[in-house]
Amino acid sequence: MPALKDFFNRFDSSKKYTMLLFLAGKGLQSAELNEIQECARQALKDIGNAIFKDGDVIRGCTCVVDNQTGAVTVEAGQVYLNGSIRDVNEGNFTIPIDVSVKIGVYFKEKIVTELEDPELRDPAVGTRNYQETGAARLKYNLVWGFQSEGVTPQVSDFGEFFAIYNVEHGVLVQKALAPQMDSVSTALARYDSESHGSFLVRGMGVTCLGASGADQVFTINEGKAHVDGYEIELAHSLRVRFDNEIDTETIESDPYVFEPNAQGVMTVQLNHFPLASVTSVDVTAQKTVNLTHGSYSGALDPIPSTSVLEIILIKQGGTVYTKSTDYKLTSGQVDWSPSGAEPAPGSTYEITYRHRARVEPTNVTDTGFDISGAVDGTMVLVTYSWKKPRYDLITIDSEGIVRRIKGLAHAWTQSIPKAPNGQLVLASVFQKWTTNQKPKVTNSAVKAAHMVDIEALKDMVLNLYYLMSQERLKNDANASDPSTKKGIFVDPFFDDDMRDQGIEQTGAIVDKCLTLPLRSEVQDLAKDQAVYMLPYVLEPIISQELQTGSMKINPYCAFDPIPADLHVTLNIDHWTEVETQWLSPITERFTRVVSWIAPTTTETSAKTLVSSTSKNAEFMRRITQKIRVEGLKPGEQITTIEFDGIPVNVEAV
Repeated sequence: MPALKDFFNRFDSSKKYTMLLFLAGKGLQSAELNEIQECARQALKDIGNAIFKDGDVIRGCTCVVDNQTGAVTVEAGQVYLNGSIRDVNEGNFTIPIDVSVKIGVYFKEKIVTELEDPELRDPAVGTRNYQETGAARLKYNLVWGFQSEGVTPQVSDFGEFFAIYNVEHGVLVQKALAPQMDSVSTALARYDSESHGSFLVRGMGVTCLGASGADQVFTINEGKAHVDGYEIELAHSLRVRFDNEIDTETIESDPYVFEPNAQGVMTVQLNHFPLASVTSVDVTAQKTVNLTHGSYSGALDPIPSTSVLEIILIKQGGTVYTKSTDYKLTSGQVDWSPSGAEPAPGSTYEITYRHRARVEPTNVTDTGFDISGAVDGTMVLVTYSWKKPRYDLITIDSEGIVRRIKGLAHAWTQSIPKAPNGQLVLASVFQKWTTNQKPKVTNSAVKAAHMVDIEALKDMVLNLYYLMSQERLKNDANASDPSTKKGIFVDPFFDDDMRDQGIEQTGAIVDKCLTLPLRSEVQDLAKDQAVYMLPYVLEPIISQELQTGSMKINPYCAFDPIPADLHVTLNIDHWTEVETQWLSPITERFTRVVSWIAPTTTETSAKTLVSSTSKNAEFMRRITQKIRVEGLKPGEQITTIEFDGIPVNVEAV
């Protein structure tokens, strides 16, 4: 509070005075009156601070921001400040749209006396104190303004600033609507955060617009989210910029073999890309120059290149000098000290040599560049820096501030960073740093599940249970341990393997259906003399009414007699051995035979029980066969009949 002469206020909250007790006969002090006001004011402030916080909107104060020009209009309303609900007039101003801005009110108090306001003099006409000075007044002033880094707000009356709205790059970030009750909002936020965490209600999809200089530009669509329990709403899309902050790694002397094309140019495909910068490209070059021999025999002639590797050829006219015999390479010079041939002092000769040289790359791209001027098949050493990939996160906090969480760059195993507490992850960004290619943005925010979605999920779960039940009916594995399937017994009716073998069964399982059984007895028709046939009437189909003549083919019988004809009427044996009381195989056999009308039905063998065994019969039952012999002459006797080489007993009939 501003200083004022003859003003006394002894209120001290630490003394815990709650009431002034006035005594009869004691004079009233002005300090006591001030103390009464301050005591009541402090009590009201404590209650207000328990419900609201400074800057909470009580009524009105709707803010509209033009994201193109930065023009701001805030309507009149009421704001809770410094223990009281205070009125604030309409405000109009312009804010920058390329930074984060906080819009709020500037609060300032001043003392007003009768000098500034003559109406404060005593208006009681006819009294001794008429038009005399009295108590001064404490007046507050609120004006809309803003604060941002590096920008001075254009307001006429400064004071203590209380932020109310956040503006991110020209986009207003809405919070809870008025009236705002801090204690209630805090309790709801705590409940919401502990129960559900941070989640996305709708919208807020992240899209990368591309690069802008050394920055990356992203847009966040309009939407709503709950972050750490507080509601955040974007009325329209938000555009944010982040510095690339590219992580690079330097590769020293990366080796390549020079393999040029027909034009002598090689495209170097780097092992690590995208390329950030090329420091040096060292190649083995070959050069032919003319040197002048020194002024005396055995002199050393300097070669006009550094890092000489070897001398390929030295000749003068038609004379070709031999390495090691006539010369040698010493410290980058031609050493003529050997005792062999040597050019005349002061004469010129031609030398071809190889040396290490640095070349400038051309047609530089993200993956490599072109070089030329090197010797075929020689080593090329490249020193360069490349951009390591990484994952970043785009997050938003409870104040509506959008941040980028930078991940750890790595050549092969990039990991997605973890968002700090109090921030909602909107999307992950995979940074490959390829030119003319936007990073891959994956919107990964946790979305709120509405009741319609929950109901649909419940239906899907029920359908899944239904499908699983059908699958269990088709799965024969349930038979192995049906009692352990959560108390549910399921028989798919594949066969009799799940039926109680200790109880007589009166049903049969055929084609996965439980049906009444069929009992049968096999009759061997071949054992009797009678022929069993259906009623019939003979009808002529083909007739021959003409008669032909005959003649003897061999009237002299000049050949061996024709042997007798032997006819065997096989007596087929039918029998069924049933080791269990199941009638399912017999019923199935009869069921399939009866359904011969269906063109796709064929007779099949009975199924084998899980608990039964089968084996081939080792012996067949003894059975009588009928043999008819024709063509025997009178007096011929049958002495022996063999069947499959084994003599058999014959009884004439």
